[in-house]
Amino acid sequence: MRKQTKVVAVASAAALLAIGGAMTSFAAQGWVEEDGTWYYYDKDGNRVEDEWRKSGDNWFWLDSEEGGAMATDKLVDDDDDTYYVDGNGVMVTNTWVKVVNEDQDDDDPAEYRYYYMQNSGKAYKAKDSGNTTFKTIDGKKYAFDEDGKMLYGWVNDDSTLATDDSDWETAEYYMGSWEDGALKTGWQKVSVYDQDEDDDYDYWFNFKSNGKKRFSTTDKKLNGKHYRFDERGVMVYEWALASGAAASSSSVSNWQYFNSPEDGARVTKGWFKVVAPDDDNDNTFKDYGVTSFAPGDAEDENERWYYADGDGELYAGEIKKIKGKYYGFYPEGTDKAGSMLTGLCALVVQDGKITEVIERDMDADDLDDCMDGEGKYAAMYGNPNASLYYFGSDEDADGAMKTGNTTINLDGDSYQFLFSKAGGAESKGKGQTGIDDNKYIYKFGMKMKADSEDKYKVVYATGDTGDDNAVVEEIDTAKMRGLAEEATNKNKDGDTIKYVGSLGSNFYLVNTSGTIVKNKTAAKDGDDWYFYVENKQIVMYSNNKTLTAETGKPAPKDVNGVELRKAGDKNVTIDNGTTITLSDIIDR
Repeated sequence: MRKQTKVVAVASAAALLAIGGAMTSFAAQGWVEEDGTWYYYDKDGNRVEDEWRKSGDNWFWLDSEEGGAMATDKLVDDDDDTYYVDGNGVMVTNTWVKVVNEDQDDDDPAEYRYYYMQNSGKAYKAKDSGNTTFKTIDGKKYAFDEDGKMLYGWVNDDSTLATDDSDWETAEYYMGSWEDGALKTGWQKVSVYDQDEDDDYDYWFNFKSNGKKRFSTTDKKLNGKHYRFDERGVMVYEWALASGAAASSSSVSNWQYFNSPEDGARVTKGWFKVVAPDDDNDNTFKDYGVTSFAPGDAEDENERWYYADGDGELYAGEIKKIKGKYYGFYPEGTDKAGSMLTGLCALVVQDGKITEVIERDMDADDLDDCMDGEGKYAAMYGNPNASLYYFGSDEDADGAMKTGNTTINLDGDSYQFLFSKAGGAESKGKGQTGIDDNKYIYKFGMKMKADSEDKYKVVYATGDTGDDNAVVEEIDTAKMRGLAEEATNKNKDGDTIKYVGSLGSNFYLVNTSGTIVKNKTAAKDGDDWYFYVENKQIVMYSNNKTLTAETGKPAPKDVNGVELRKAGDKNVTIDNGTTITLSDIIDR
């Protein structure tokens, strides 16, 4: 601030003439100039010392340290009061003065110390109570020590400077630089020495309207945003434990996020992408000294998306509706706890709660393993709460749950899925299993269809989509061929016919588009075997489409003597005589 520094020469010519007049009038009493220095003599002819004398409208101090000479340009201590006289010896009033700081050192680096002289000429000083009090001067508040020196920098609540490196941590007020000294309120960015980090840092502080620094371990709402301050008064930033949560720092629900060191506002009803808290990793700049809720991500410094609700609490282990869309969040106790799920995910979900993430962001190999029930995906079979969900392919651009008919691209290949549109978080987005509209079959949401090389795929399916008890299994045709019987008699070409007879109900043939085949005669697959389908039932699977007999010989028959016939010729059930169970031919 710009102060009225060092008193202007206020002693006017009239004031000096008044002194001269007094000397002339009283000769042996009053003002006398001797060798350019003014003195004051009493009626007995003695020099007056350590007293004030007035001349005209001005007061002057007779200084005993100078043998009673009129003091100039110095501080004057009169009993418990401090005054200042300017270069003409005149007591100054209602103004700032600055005096060279003869005690300048590391604890008090000010080049000058400021005083403010009141209307009476007395310097403002701290009250006897010792508590820091403030004087309003030109619309700003200032504090002074017991000697009248303006306080600056960090100030304690006993009218003293907080001078040691760490004293700022317990100081109550901040008064700016030694050239400023005005009480600071609101937000202030101050450079301090952080003894834990052994370095200087610029931290944000907030001071109340009375100037007191905020110390708080609970959130404080300021201008519509929530902030927190540590035991030193430093604005908390990035990750912070909720009040009283230090003992359970491994739980994501006990953490909150307060944005960057330059912001510090608690994230509320919002998304943020950061690295989970950890001890002094490269992306958090803080030594938390506690257990991370997502140790894997924290150690690897993986940035993840998180969402905080209206209380700043993070979502975890659930599917939540946010601004009209649904999102999934990793459950507690995982390396990615609390983070938003992305991509194709294998989940166990019950009543909207995600109890297990079997895999996230699956690739084509993962999907194959899932369909085959291999490895970790085996646990999905027989569990009505397990299925696939899809949360978009770009976590930064989307991440919202997809429903209905959806095409997913994995490693260059496209897959068709059907995800539930019904209900809320308890059922929405779940990959459907079962028969849809008597036309398609889905397993964990993926449409069952043959690839271009196989041409056809056999699928076992019970129940419609939406039925929690529906079962869908892909059948291994190689295993079927391994169970084939030989027909009696050869065909007209002299070939021995091998066949698998009717598998019974619930076995369906689907083509490359995923459509259930209704009626088909000698549908050749990629292994050069032939399917015969009648009214959506596979009546035979044969290694040869020529079923007519050799001339003059009986037609080829199954083990029960029933002629092998093309589908549609007549309603017959071809039986290969061997009981084939689902477990014999299932593709897993």
